[in-house]
Amino acid sequence: MLNDLLDGLARQDTGMVLALLLVFLTLDASVGVGLVTPGDALLLVAGATAGSAGEALALIGVGVLACFAGASGGHWLGRRYGPRLRRGRLGRRVGERRWARAERLFERSGWALALAYFLPVLHALTPAVAGAVGMPYRRFMAWAMLGSTAWVSTYVTLGALAGDVMRRHAGLLLPVAAAAVIAVVGITAAARRALK
Repeated sequence: MLNDLLDGLARQDTGMVLALLLVFLTLDASVGVGLVTPGDALLLVAGATAGSAGEALALIGVGVLACFAGASGGHWLGRRYGPRLRRGRLGRRVGERRWARAERLFERSGWALALAYFLPVLHALTPAVAGAVGMPYRRFMAWAMLGSTAWVSTYVTLGALAGDVMRRHAGLLLPVAAAAVIAVVGITAAARRALK
């Protein structure tokens, strides 16, 4: 069963994985899909499908492009519908505490915006909040692209390394999966600490 899972990941059509990554990460920050399903897991799984360095680089390129589109759409939606989004059903579901936390990011340096990509759920709110509070698009996008490039590159690379180790040594599935989870938790904790 384990070998079937590993073979299944390795045989995924790269074009399909790229298309799914493009769609999901675009929707992640533009319409808040990341509030339900964090993109971190998707990036790890997508990375695990990479059979070569070229495929991993293609995943990173498409991921960064999708983050650009999602952040642009989210910023526009926030600028246009910010107050209604916050008071609406989705905004209430997100919770006032998370909205307030996202707003505090804009009172800090641009580094806080870049680090927000490493915080599941919070980074899905960041573009809309930036638009809602009137943050200039160019300033926001400079930091959003820095953060999204680091985020996508880190998680796709972790997934690709884990996938490669598991394909070569199927018996290491649990230790490699545990190491990937520990790495993600550690990165998230470090980003949270830096933003406090």
